[in-house]
Amino acid sequence: MISSYPRLLTPGPLALAPEVKASMQSDLGSRDAAFRQVTRDIRQWILEFAHAGPDYTAIPMQGSGTFAIEAALTTFLKDSDKVLVCANGVYGETAAKILRRHRLDHVVLSRPITEPIAVRDVAARLAADPAITHLYFVHCETTSGVLNPLPELLALARSRGITSVVDSMSAFGAIEVVAERDPFDILISSGNKCLEAPPGIAFAIIRRSLLTPEQTVARTYTLDLHDQWRSFEETGEWRSTPPTHVAQALRAGLMGLRQETVTGRHARYAAIRDRLITGLHPFGFAPILRTEVQTPICVAFRNDELVPDALAFTDYYQHLRNAGLLIYARFHEASRSFRIGCIGQVDPTWVDELVEATRRFSQARRRPGGGVGLGQRAAAAPERRP
Repeated sequence: MISSYPRLLTPGPLALAPEVKASMQSDLGSRDAAFRQVTRDIRQWILEFAHAGPDYTAIPMQGSGTFAIEAALTTFLKDSDKVLVCANGVYGETAAKILRRHRLDHVVLSRPITEPIAVRDVAARLAADPAITHLYFVHCETTSGVLNPLPELLALARSRGITSVVDSMSAFGAIEVVAERDPFDILISSGNKCLEAPPGIAFAIIRRSLLTPEQTVARTYTLDLHDQWRSFEETGEWRSTPPTHVAQALRAGLMGLRQETVTGRHARYAAIRDRLITGLHPFGFAPILRTEVQTPICVAFRNDELVPDALAFTDYYQHLRNAGLLIYARFHEASRSFRIGCIGQVDPTWVDELVEATRRFSQARRRPGGGVGLGQRAAAAPERRP
């Protein structure tokens, strides 16, 4: 029987700390002084975690992380610009989709999802195409959990006078970002990943020199980061109604991170990752990544015997769901892998429960006839809702 409170082992949204949930019990006016202070704290603390000096500013944006990505790309790209998008997973490809939708000039440099972006390939592409003005890449590509070489790519962009745009959605808060050491131009992230807040607010950290009428384009109203920034600077307020309860939860999440530190959070997530990998290994589950590029954000597992395809994954997912455990509900066909998240308030005992549930799944699949038709039965069964 599924638990009344499923345990989330997904790379966002996350299991939240009680104090983060409790912070959403207060009703605040969106233009009241108390909420303006919440907004100031969020903006200041985000900059602190980025080790960003006075030449940077933080701009929160209502919506999921994709909202902030589209806001950054449509605000800071002029019609004469051209972006080199590095894609080694779904999220790099998403940036390319946004650019296509807005008919903004770009070219995509693709890599397998199991491999980091190769700096030498990026350098070669930039050298071959002097029209490129911007470099876009994902810090931690959560299609696989692979870590891309942020310092080296930023250094390359600086050396060529290229504007850098970093999607640090799944890394910020658990993998160090140090603007003082590795300066970037634009970095985008979200509260509902390693900051351990609920979905609803994303943000961009922007070099202030880019926030001028000459450097920005107002292609939309709701996604205009320049105008959003001006409102924060001039009034301390969001332009349109903000998610006030989510903002309070994001502030509480940031307070928790200040106590734990980025280093401490990375270590906690890494312990969950290692516990998962060790626990699932006896049943033939193995990460698709090499150890040296495997982040503690999520693990993409593959098991060609027990979970060889999407139908078998449906069985496995439903089996875990019936045990009150939710992993990421998508099977990646090209790599025949699926993801389990390591971030958020994951109790180590949840991992042990997942391992035990997997043991039972393995026994059932390996019984004569156990691997036939299970996915069809799971799909036909009525969904049990938490």
